[in-house]
Amino acid sequence: MTASERCFCTIITRSHLGWALALADSLRQWDSTLPFTILITDVDGSAGIDVGGRANTTVMVLNELMHRPLCQAITTKYAEQSDELRWSMKPVLMAHLLERYAKVIYGDCDLHFYSDPAWLWKELDTSNVLLSPHWRSAVATVDRPNFDLLYVGGLYNGGFVAASRGGVAALDAWAANCAEVCIKDFTQGQYVDQTHLNLLPVYFEGVQVLKHRGCNVANWNLVECAREADADGTVLINGTYPIVFIHFTRSMIDGIVSGVDGLLMPHLVALRDRLLAAGFPKDVIAESERRLAEKNAPPDTSVRGRLGRAMKRVTGGK
Repeated sequence: MTASERCFCTIITRSHLGWALALADSLRQWDSTLPFTILITDVDGSAGIDVGGRANTTVMVLNELMHRPLCQAITTKYAEQSDELRWSMKPVLMAHLLERYAKVIYGDCDLHFYSDPAWLWKELDTSNVLLSPHWRSAVATVDRPNFDLLYVGGLYNGGFVAASRGGVAALDAWAANCAEVCIKDFTQGQYVDQTHLNLLPVYFEGVQVLKHRGCNVANWNLVECAREADADGTVLINGTYPIVFIHFTRSMIDGIVSGVDGLLMPHLVALRDRLLAAGFPKDVIAESERRLAEKNAPPDTSVRGRLGRAMKRVTGGK
């Protein structure tokens, strides 16, 4: 398959352009011509968006998708909800790109790749949709918080979804459900766009669950995806799986910096360096060190400190 037959995409607000470009750079270690599409949801046009001269990098805005009824429904409903808008637009963007490309992968901008993902594209030769499990602990007595989240936060992670043209019906159903409900309410078993993915393997053919434990390495799967260093220092998951991509949420970064997930520090350094090279203005490692220092600092017992904590309680932490 040639690069023109596949496309990777992500959705961001303009403030996260550096993250999207760093993700693209991580992918292009193995595929220098891979088309990469960035949907930016908080700008009216792409003029002035600088992708640093990166070839095959397309910036889109919502107006370019307004011919799709589901885009209209989602943008109308979530016009004042930036997060819900971005989350719900994933399947809309993917379905749009599948009109041009035979295969599309969506990834959150905080993913970063460390080994050749060519095999993921090949999986779409025989699958309509690829889903990535959270791999939270499956044993209640081992990690109860993450075990409970399997039932209310979704079996699959919405930060990575892949599809071929045979998966358009599943994508449209996902988008339609997002247009109807995209909320965080554990009492209803709803977690934004993500819990809707639970339905896809049941109601649609050709939906494959990725079993490679090196995909979507994150702080929530420390138990099921144990990090182990081999003799030459290479980190493998469960002693077997090479790391394909890591999901660098803020809590994931803090876990690495704090030492809880310290084996992945070289991977975080690679992300940090690419972010800075791509124009993101903050050193994510230094920012994490600052957060952790503030979290671990002894409480301020001065009058000002006590008043500040009292105000936070009154205002709900705002």
